[in-house]
Amino acid sequence: MSPFVLADPLIDTQQLATLVRDIGIPPRPQLLERLHDELTHDQPRLDMLVQLASFDVAIAAALLKVANARGPGTRAGAGTLRRAFEQLGSKRCIAILSALVLRKVLPVPSSTFERFWDVAHRRSLAMAWLARQLGVVEADLAHTFGLFCDVGIPVLLQRFFNPSYRVTLAEANLGHRPFTDVERARHSTDHAAVGAALAQSWGVSDEIVEAVAWHHDYRVFTQPGRSRVAHLVALALVADRYLQRREGRNRHGEWQRGGQQALIALGAREADFDVWCDELGSQLELMV
Repeated sequence: MSPFVLADPLIDTQQLATLVRDIGIPPRPQLLERLHDELTHDQPRLDMLVQLASFDVAIAAALLKVANARGPGTRAGAGTLRRAFEQLGSKRCIAILSALVLRKVLPVPSSTFERFWDVAHRRSLAMAWLARQLGVVEADLAHTFGLFCDVGIPVLLQRFFNPSYRVTLAEANLGHRPFTDVERARHSTDHAAVGAALAQSWGVSDEIVEAVAWHHDYRVFTQPGRSRVAHLVALALVADRYLQRREGRNRHGEWQRGGQQALIALGAREADFDVWCDELGSQLELMV
């Protein structure tokens, strides 16, 4: 398989399609497909949404759980699927459903990597909160990108046993070399490319597909016409650094490579990051 190289100025859709075929990226499940199609109508039919969601208890439970969560200033719980759809809105429902189905379709083959899904969940919440504070992109867009950002990792965990992708992850996480450089040297592809291919095949927005493809390539911060994609990548860097700090891990190789550019892209300073960390700590406890 030839290495994936980002085309400029557009994502090479043919290369993404090839990755889907060669690596065996799972198609979007039929139920999610039908719910997504209905939710993206100009006027989604509530009766149809309720009927579709009722086919899968896990989907119905996830929607009700989020809709019933009570944070400061939120309304009373939804109580029914119909009210859950009304309260959450189409974009947030799509994000919730995507997160749930990703976890079911891409089971990580080890309890050790349960942490992957926890990080993806917390990253998406942190990014949505930051997006609301800064106003650089919509919170729902940031939330969905946070979920798909590293989704290529569980795909590669299932695909590569020899050489082992687990060994690749261990080396990449040391931070001595750029993460995707380590992956490409061992597997001729990387999780950013694979994640972009999955996101595209699932019908995720073009901006998210681009952001997934670029999220380890910090040239994105100097690319004309890609400010929203750059903002998504910057928010992900900030959220991941926050999560690293939360675990007491002060070395974050990717932040060292792109962190200052991320802050500049967001119009922020290092002192702002410290403030965000303090506020995110209390906010995430309410949202998780």
